[in-house]
Amino acid sequence: MQIEHSEFQDQLVRGLAHRMNNILTLFHGYIGLLLDNKRLDKVTLEGLGKIQDGAKAASDLMDRANSIVRPPSVVWREIRLGDFVRMLKPSFDTICGPKTKIEIEAPDDLPSIHADAVRVKTAVFEIVRNALEATFASGGIVRIELSAKPQPPGNHARQSLQWVSLRVIDDGPGIPEALGERIFQPFFSTKKKQHATGLGLTVAAGFVQQHGGLLKYESTPERTVFEMLLPA
Repeated sequence: MQIEHSEFQDQLVRGLAHRMNNILTLFHGYIGLLLDNKRLDKVTLEGLGKIQDGAKAASDLMDRANSIVRPPSVVWREIRLGDFVRMLKPSFDTICGPKTKIEIEAPDDLPSIHADAVRVKTAVFEIVRNALEATFASGGIVRIELSAKPQPPGNHARQSLQWVSLRVIDDGPGIPEALGERIFQPFFSTKKKQHATGLGLTVAAGFVQQHGGLLKYESTPERTVFEMLLPA
């Protein structure tokens, strides 16, 4: 019954996201046409621009909500996580602040993981996005470090002698200790951005857990580290 209910919820979210994106496509199209009208006054153009920003934020929210549910088809395969993250570098650059630099460090002999590429891509992207957003305004360095580690103490979900660690380190303002227990809750965000969804870390934590892994963090002012651990 639990499995059937979960599948129903997944189908419901995917269906709603698809319908909402169809509606938002109309917003984008007609607002774009109106913004091309040179006869409109400045106040009207500014108002339309804000509506357009809101429609873009709503589209992003639908995409992020859709990513919470399980992909309709799951393909498990061997993934070399170092090469995989390097391949995502151009995507990171598109959301990187003008003053922020991304550095990737991954040894060539890193063991492979057995995982679904779509879920791993989403989890990694959301963790890195979180770091990039923390440094967007002030700039700085976001480091992505990969390494092999022994099985975490007390974790017996997977009897793997080696685990793969992906650490994302940023020098942003950090996460206040009082908010630490809430950062993985849906729709909670420490960002001051108007359209912050508060879903990124929720998505990442869910996907890591589905792979039998761990997602943890430590934070002080000017240094925040999120570590994703997956069995090799």
